[in-house]
Amino acid sequence: MSAKLGKSPERWLQTSEVGSMAGLRFLVLVATAFGRAPLHLILRAIVFHYALFAREAMRACRDYRVRMGLPHGFWACYRQMLRFAQCAADRWFFVRGRTDLVEIHTHGNDYLVAAKQSGRGAVLLGAHLGSFEALHAAGQREGLVINVVGYFRNAARINQLLASFGSGVQTRLLEIEPGDITFMLRLRECIERGEFVALLADRTVAGASESVDFLGAPARFPTGAYVLAAALRCPVYVTFGLFHAPRRYDLYCEPFADPLIVPRSDRPRALREHAQRFADLLGKYCRLAPDNWFNFYDFWSPDV
Repeated sequence: MSAKLGKSPERWLQTSEVGSMAGLRFLVLVATAFGRAPLHLILRAIVFHYALFAREAMRACRDYRVRMGLPHGFWACYRQMLRFAQCAADRWFFVRGRTDLVEIHTHGNDYLVAAKQSGRGAVLLGAHLGSFEALHAAGQREGLVINVVGYFRNAARINQLLASFGSGVQTRLLEIEPGDITFMLRLRECIERGEFVALLADRTVAGASESVDFLGAPARFPTGAYVLAAALRCPVYVTFGLFHAPRRYDLYCEPFADPLIVPRSDRPRALREHAQRFADLLGKYCRLAPDNWFNFYDFWSPDV
């Protein structure tokens, strides 16, 4: 499991991981000795215990499911939290290159292959919907090098554990450091090498944001990803890895902009339009796999 889930993404960013390193190592031991199915079985009990006491997360899950017109009782929310745990647990197998344990179906993978062959590099926009890691693991087969940009301090233990057992899956973590003037330079170097820079564009944890329509109500989406993409002057794609129990992942990729433009003369309008386009696409993929939504906080809060 990654982090405790609170009232806002800022609170989520500041919380510590759920579970001790000993507990994480126990789950790794189960995965190594017995495989994926027994691990997922154990997760059922862990998630059930968590769901009994995670009032804020349950409330947020019910809110989302009501907006989607889905059943929103305890067991429906429990199953959605279980999907999150299952996707998180599958990271263990993905970092070891064990994509053979799941069924992976790609939709739009040609875009990524073409981007790699062009040598231009590209920005990948994703969300806390399904598994970002499944896309990265599948990309290894095409020789894609993906640099994931984000905040990783609240998941340091699990990332450390996964890295210690990694088998060369070409995913690199680039920690956002506020005020680091070399950060943009590092991203530009990645693009110039023909690599991919991946960002999650649904969670407002710092910086500017815009309120746009999402699933029929206003919600705040960050705009920093579009500023970065505009500065990098490279193709931008949206990518989602949707999980369907027990073992299928559908990986989607579609163009977003080439290049993405944010004119100085009308910057607020351009950023709002990009955020709205992304929110519309996110809603589209939410409907393909509703139980893959893993933002367990009040996403539509005006204070977020």
